[in-house]
Amino acid sequence: MTMEIRRFYIILSLVTFGACISLTLISQIAKVKVDTFTIIGLSFFLLFSIFIYHLGFIAAKSPNKYLFNNVVMGMIFLKLIFTVALVVIYDKKIAHVTIQHVASYLICYLFYTVYEVYYMSKLARWKV
Repeated sequence: MTMEIRRFYIILSLVTFGACISLTLISQIAKVKVDTFTIIGLSFFLLFSIFIYHLGFIAAKSPNKYLFNNVVMGMIFLKLIFTVALVVIYDKKIAHVTIQHVASYLICYLFYTVYEVYYMSKLARWKV
């Protein structure tokens, strides 16, 4: 299973690189602003993906057949709460969030969500 963890980090690096390249291209072509908010969002999704992978890995090895589903459901709820909280806190404490901020944030969200679905599906198959 060590190889799976290594593979997870390699693909996560590629996903992060792809998100960065996409954000750079979009900022050049569509003039979407990529700034501190985008970097915070990218960092949040990167760290959250690592956290969820390791939590899912532990749950997949558990004899409790409901633990993995609970982790997935909790992850969805937690990610939603943290995403909304990050936007609200940034808007209130640092700077006003514009539609350009939200667009770049959603790009990061999509990259990491697609990858999370992929690796959680792999872990779920390993569970069975």
